Amino acid sequence: MSKSAETVEVAATAEESTVLFADVAGSTRLYEQFGDTEALRRVGNCLTAAREAAETYQGEVVKTIGDEIMCVFPDSGAALLAACAMQSAVRALPPVNDMPMALRIGFHAGPVIRRDGDAFGDTVNVAARIVALASAGQILVGDAACGSLPAYLKYGVRALGHASLRGRNAEIRLHEVVWDLGADLTLVGSTLSQRGNAPTAALELTFGTYRWRVESGTITIGRDATNQIVLSTRRASRNHARIEARKGKFFVKDSSTNGTFVRPDDGEEVRLNREETVLQGKGSIFFGDPPSSEGAEELRYFIE
Repeated sequence: MSKSAETVEVAATAEESTVLFADVAGSTRLYEQFGDTEALRRVGNCLTAAREAAETYQGEVVKTIGDEIMCVFPDSGAALLAACAMQSAVRALPPVNDMPMALRIGFHAGPVIRRDGDAFGDTVNVAARIVALASAGQILVGDAACGSLPAYLKYGVRALGHASLRGRNAEIRLHEVVWDLGADLTLVGSTLSQRGNAPTAALELTFGTYRWRVESGTITIGRDATNQIVLSTRRASRNHARIEARKGKFFVKDSSTNGTFVRPDDGEEVRLNREETVLQGKGSIFFGDPPSSEGAEELRYFIE
């Protein structure tokens, strides 16, 4: 009797809402460079700015989780306006080593269970997965949230294609909010996704006259100057991809708009869209531009 009554009570609190997560980008680097006290102050300034923006647009800050806040909004339009205000407010904060502070933001709409001041349900889980895909300064939106936006707000939203979310079988269609009209935006192209195979050892990378030998750790790749491999093609994203060494294998993981092309010398070409594949043998990797495109930038790889 009490269990059924409790079930009825929980179901009755479910309501259509928009859930937004905002995460301070580069917080790990802040703690490493400035120490706990100063880093905590800077992260706190970002979260305060995000909280004030959320409350301005009818958002409720449900909780703070480390360097991230979770908010619930009555509709997706309010969430979008708040997300843009959050990014603008945080960008106005003092930069770190000439790099502006930024948030990674993701939101999704659907049924949300409210209980004891918290929020639960699949909508919350999906929103948390979406923010994990966002780059610094980026706002990503799930398809359900995008579809419920008022017409005048859809003007600044562009489709990115489908992406896989960790722990979920079904892909989700993602969209990006173009909140900074002066930003160096990536040209949007069509995307596909496939997966690759496997192997092992030390990885040799060649990009123009530069060479790297990788046995552990991560190599970051993109148009942003903070990356270890800096791209110049307009179809590459600012934080496009990374190569990770994990247990003797080397993975290339795409986080871009236009995808990453992996072309083994002896094997089929793979096109990644926010997915990863294992590098095998030797071959070439292209970022944003298909291998056949004029001006495509080529990263050669060889696994010993």
